[in-house]
Amino acid sequence: MARSIVYTEDDFSVVKVGPMGPYGNNAYILHDSGARDALLVDMPLEEQPLLEAIAAVGNIHQIVATHWHRDHWMTYDPVRKATQAPVLVGDKEINIPAERIDGQLSHGQELKVGAKRVTILHTPGHTPGSICLRIGRALVSGDTLFQGGPGKTIASGDLQIIIDSIVQHLHSLEDETIVLPGHGADTSISEAKREYAEYLKHPWPSDFFGDVAWLKPPPS
Repeated sequence: MARSIVYTEDDFSVVKVGPMGPYGNNAYILHDSGARDALLVDMPLEEQPLLEAIAAVGNIHQIVATHWHRDHWMTYDPVRKATQAPVLVGDKEINIPAERIDGQLSHGQELKVGAKRVTILHTPGHTPGSICLRIGRALVSGDTLFQGGPGKTIASGDLQIIIDSIVQHLHSLEDETIVLPGHGADTSISEAKREYAEYLKHPWPSDFFGDVAWLKPPPS
């Protein structure tokens, strides 16, 4: 399990923790060292490395779950105990016990991490309430956008929903924006746009759901 700084801007940094657990999840700590303020994105396994990363930064005052799939909150209890921080999710997310969350986040809402503002982007498709977090020229994309393709969909129609989310809300960001996904390697908006342009030459059926790769032709 690695821990590395993947984005910096003045006293602000994004620390990537991962891959962790059986699904190779990434968590991210958004940290303003000057203000001694930090925000944690997602709570996957493994418990000990994640708690060590939290302790190394300290001052976690908010926790955001990009969506409510189990692999993104499996260390909820120990993380809450260690930080005493409220847990926030997108306001369109479903299947969340009310006692597990402390607040909901709407599209365009801003959170403060020290001197920095974090903008919430509602990007449905992987789940109805999936969100991404934009900070300067960095984007924590959850399971909406990965290197090589969109997040997995589970029902007919969801593929077009997640593509619309990506094109409308993510492709409009600066090309040099670094994309920090919930699993796997980093990418960039420019690379995502280039791959999507190739995808448009051989789009997958609109009723397909599952895993899609931008650069692979649709199943025959």
